[in-house]
Amino acid sequence: MRFLYVFLLAVGISLPVQAANLTERLSEVDKSKAAAEQFISSLQNQALTTLTAEDYLVLSVSYQTVNNRDAALDAASKAEQLATTPYLQALSLFHKAQIHGIYFQNAEMALQQLLAAEQLLLNSDEQPSLRLLNDVLRSFASAYNLLGQLATGLEYAERSLALARQLGEPSRELTSLIISGRLALQDNQYQRAFYYLQQGLTLANQLQDFESLASIHFRLGMAFRKLDLHQDALEHFQQAAERYRALDLQSNYTHALIYLAETYLEEPVQAEQAQLLLEEARHIAEQQQNLLRIAMVNYSLARTALVQQQLAPAEQLYQLALQQFRQINSATYLQEITLALARLYIQQQRYPEAEQLLADIAPDINAAATYLKLRFYNNKSDLAAARQRWQTAYLAQRPAMQLAQQEQSEQLRSSMAQLKGGLTDNNQVSQQSAELKQLQLQLAAAESRQVLLQLLLVGLIFTAFVIWQLYRRQLPVATTTPAPELAPKQWSQFREKVKQTNQRTAPHLIVLLPRNRTLLQQKYGRRCVSELLEQVRQQLNLPEVTASFSGSEMLWLCCDDEQKLPQLQQQAIALLEQKLTELGANPELLTLNLPLQDLLGEHWQKEDLNGLAELVWLCWYLAGQQLNSGSLWQLVVYSSHPRPCEWQADNLRADILNALKLGELTLQLNGNQLSFQL
Repeated sequence: MRFLYVFLLAVGISLPVQAANLTERLSEVDKSKAAAEQFISSLQNQALTTLTAEDYLVLSVSYQTVNNRDAALDAASKAEQLATTPYLQALSLFHKAQIHGIYFQNAEMALQQLLAAEQLLLNSDEQPSLRLLNDVLRSFASAYNLLGQLATGLEYAERSLALARQLGEPSRELTSLIISGRLALQDNQYQRAFYYLQQGLTLANQLQDFESLASIHFRLGMAFRKLDLHQDALEHFQQAAERYRALDLQSNYTHALIYLAETYLEEPVQAEQAQLLLEEARHIAEQQQNLLRIAMVNYSLARTALVQQQLAPAEQLYQLALQQFRQINSATYLQEITLALARLYIQQQRYPEAEQLLADIAPDINAAATYLKLRFYNNKSDLAAARQRWQTAYLAQRPAMQLAQQEQSEQLRSSMAQLKGGLTDNNQVSQQSAELKQLQLQLAAAESRQVLLQLLLVGLIFTAFVIWQLYRRQLPVATTTPAPELAPKQWSQFREKVKQTNQRTAPHLIVLLPRNRTLLQQKYGRRCVSELLEQVRQQLNLPEVTASFSGSEMLWLCCDDEQKLPQLQQQAIALLEQKLTELGANPELLTLNLPLQDLLGEHWQKEDLNGLAELVWLCWYLAGQQLNSGSLWQLVVYSSHPRPCEWQADNLRADILNALKLGELTLQLNGNQLSFQL
């Protein structure tokens, strides 16, 4: 009986003791690069079969500390495989989510891991499991923030705050207060944001948590900047930057530098100072290979160029940042930079391009933050007026005015809430009262002015643009034009037709090519392959083929009927095999099936199709590494989620390889999973 009691007691305390020991080990390698390197070295001579899930978790954090993200992800996956308890399995999933979210900037993959971890933890009342659940909830908030789903992110942040208070752990409460304030602020919920940040500031001072104090100063800088109190914003950003630099938190320091620069840009005369800060931020971000920070710097440098009236460099930087934000799938930044680029195109009278950009983000704009919706409707109204579509301009201006009124009223009310909340010293009560009365008068005046503005603004938009249209007829045509297409005219037409097909169905592309192209050209002439492919293309003039293109290397077919796809592919293969045989050549072919909406997402640009050629070349290379593949290589590409790559990225090959490594892209060769070493 005594033995049974001791056994039950041991089982009851095993998880807390195990978690405490593991937490100490993780903390040691997380805080010290030397400790991380020492742990990695200590395992080099140890048999892998002796390593436990705990060892692999410590190894994963060690690799994160030395900035080796691939090895960190591999170690976390092995920890998950070896986990013997739900807690260890959930902890492994949590670390995988952190690596996907922070190092690979892949919020969707991070969410998949977090969902699995949450399910393992929900029914446990053990303290370590509750603490881990608290971390998971906060990570949910960060992931949804990256995806631009601010309301959902705030719900998770507030759940994490409630759980932290239930645990009675002030440090966890402080972290949850900061992220709750951050999300409320990004959604322009100023009163809510100040409420959380004020509590966080008090708690951080009590705990002497200098990193959290830096974070709160940073958030307050963002708040004052949104309220157009730029001097106050600069002071808070400078405090945040100094604290982050002292703590050697380079990524956070870079973030503070970017927002310092953005605040300086509010005064055009300070653009050079902003550029110096951004160059320093870019240098650090590139050293750390932090794609999100690099994209943010490029966005801010584009704004700097725009302030300095350097329109061509501004557009190039906007386009570069847009590609980078697509690569990390950051919805909020994507919407923000798309709207900025659309505004530039409207100013340059490049109306079709501006219209396409607005159409790209229109489906998701109602779920966006208030300031983004306001910019969207202002752009839409101005574009419609510039194109003399007066009814559309009027309909777009109505929600824009409502959003502007809502934002202005919220700013003034939040300023009053800030004063009431006691962010200033107690000996300034009389000054606060005077300021409060002044703000109340401002609010009343602002609300009364809105009625007049609503009546005048619609009239002004018509009058201004009518006068402008009359005036511009006397001006020479603008010289700024889009860059000419580098691809042949036939390829451009093919892309247009594929884009049109995508608007009514989910098309597939079939790519077909002879693998011995060089030998054929050497033996039968340079035009041999292009003529063969063109003959096959003409013979496949079928209703299900909505677009086709044959070049000197590949035949591209767009099929709008998934049921007829296999038959079409076999028909194309048979035709090309027949023509090669008639020529006396070996019919060694490669064919790919590319599901467009899986690879490119639902809303894509026609330029994305150019990037699929890179995927074809890489698939060809990987298939060639296999033994006994036969004369016909039939490849199918699968994607675990829409748009796993940024198809217009400069480093597209690296992006595709990364997606293959993470399992976001998988390949089948002749019906079998394609295995390879990357």
